[in-house]
Amino acid sequence: MRWGIIGAGEIAGRSVAPGLAKASGSQLYSVCGRNIATAQAFSDKWHAAKAFDSLDEFLSDPSLDAVYIATPNNMHAEQAIRAAQAKKHVLCEKPMATTVEDARRMIEECKANGVNLGVVFQNRYHAAHVRTREVVASGTLGEIQFVSAQLCRGFPRGRWEGWRNDPVASGAGAIVAQSVHPIDLLRFLLDSEIVKVQGMSDIAPPQRPVEEIVFSTLQFENGIHASVVAGQILPRYDNDIVIYGSKGKLVLKGTLGVPLNSRTGELTVEGTGSFDGVTEFPTTAVADKVAKLIEDFTTSVVEGEETPVSGGNGLQMVKIANGLQESCLTGQTVAIR
Repeated sequence: MRWGIIGAGEIAGRSVAPGLAKASGSQLYSVCGRNIATAQAFSDKWHAAKAFDSLDEFLSDPSLDAVYIATPNNMHAEQAIRAAQAKKHVLCEKPMATTVEDARRMIEECKANGVNLGVVFQNRYHAAHVRTREVVASGTLGEIQFVSAQLCRGFPRGRWEGWRNDPVASGAGAIVAQSVHPIDLLRFLLDSEIVKVQGMSDIAPPQRPVEEIVFSTLQFENGIHASVVAGQILPRYDNDIVIYGSKGKLVLKGTLGVPLNSRTGELTVEGTGSFDGVTEFPTTAVADKVAKLIEDFTTSVVEGEETPVSGGNGLQMVKIANGLQESCLTGQTVAIR
């Protein structure tokens, strides 16, 4: 599958470009940037055949099969729709869109044009997370009573600039940059949808137009409650997940996001008989997880099936992110429908 990247910036260079280099059955074919110099430099670095600064010319290339979109968040919808109308499969950076209406338009256009739509939630592809989903589903932990998760970066305050610090272009700050990753992962691990959210953040316009840390409480359809702390700040962070069951506890240490000091990820299960013990997982680079996601995306296209991390999943995460933002601003619990 010949891929093109829309948005030749830091996000694409950190995740999908190296992911494509590792993914079987795919290659980076072309790049479209805000100007030809940026696109050509990115293309040269990652050995793409073509570079463009015109989206129309980029999409009109008959050799292009699929596009990855890594532009400012409020541009995702229109670019995805134009790609779908050009009969290109679409893999979109999270958040899929900044509004529910735009997310629905993306799904409708991709369906109408017979192309697949996926979203980059690569944490589902960490081996420790796949194993955790199996343990939870097996019932060996008993009734899941509470879950906690954290995803922080340890940066100083005020690091965001440009479009990331613009509520219109970004849609939100830490909610869409960090919180959505552990929240989506909990949906995967627990195999249940979120029905209510309650949030609190440090947004303080005008000095902080978007939030840098978010504290979230979630209620799942199956009755489980969870808390998530996520954001840009917190030095010496612990990007861990803890699942408390009536028969045991499962702890994931250093498997979410970028682990502090590149420590080895661990999955520990306590109090469940034959499942007791510690399993170590090598620290997994973002590109490795993205490569697996791309391979799944490619397989779904070849087999004519829906992409595992689909546009429908992306729509649900837009609903959750927007509900969380509303809760942070109003102090009210928000139902997710």
